[in-house]
Amino acid sequence: MMDIKIYQINLSRDDDQVAFLGLSQLDKFQGSSEVNSEIYDKVFEGAVEADTLEGVYQMFNCDCPEDFRGHSLSVSDVVEIVNGENAGFYFCDSIGFQRVEFEPERTQKLDTGMLRVVLVEPGKAARVAEIDGSLEGMQKTVSGYIQAVYPFEETVCLVCNEEGKLQGLPLNRALRDEDNRIYDIVAGTFFVCDCSTENFKSLSEEQLKRYTEKYKRPERFVQIDDQILAIPMPVKSDKERER
Repeated sequence: MMDIKIYQINLSRDDDQVAFLGLSQLDKFQGSSEVNSEIYDKVFEGAVEADTLEGVYQMFNCDCPEDFRGHSLSVSDVVEIVNGENAGFYFCDSIGFQRVEFEPERTQKLDTGMLRVVLVEPGKAARVAEIDGSLEGMQKTVSGYIQAVYPFEETVCLVCNEEGKLQGLPLNRALRDEDNRIYDIVAGTFFVCDCSTENFKSLSEEQLKRYTEKYKRPERFVQIDDQILAIPMPVKSDKERER
């Protein structure tokens, strides 16, 4: 078992056209024999059932993991071994692998069209989830037409089912004003995402943590006279939910 990361050249940033070229050819095409980290995307990160780089090569050509979004492992790809005495970066060369200097902080993450959001389901604790960012994917997540609501001061929105109440979906979480008074209740599953551009985007790691905590506890609702109260419910463990 190995913890690895895989980096592949993004052709749109490959101005010197070094994708799929061996290490010895880099100097001729880009004027330097060093691997240019800036033209790479990170396309995989995780543990794999392999003990050697050759085993990794075999796996990512014949039996790729389901969450792998890159092309088959090829010449010019870089494999990072994360832990152990062989930890480091290895260039997939024409024959075998060569250890190289590499700067992962200068790479980018492959855009797969997926969004990392805080998913909030009725009766459940909020959790971080990766969802399909297409219109159809977002509609599937909320079980209907989507509606964006903007209850936060920052450029973050809550995306829910536009007809949740009409469809009789379970009440989920309350929306509160600046005085903490309830002004609406979201029905059905919703998710929280970044809305700083015309397209929805993933939340930052800090936002994921903060909004997961904000919606950690499910709520149930009771009406007393003309007032609706939201009562926080205890969060059940996985074992308790299975019973």
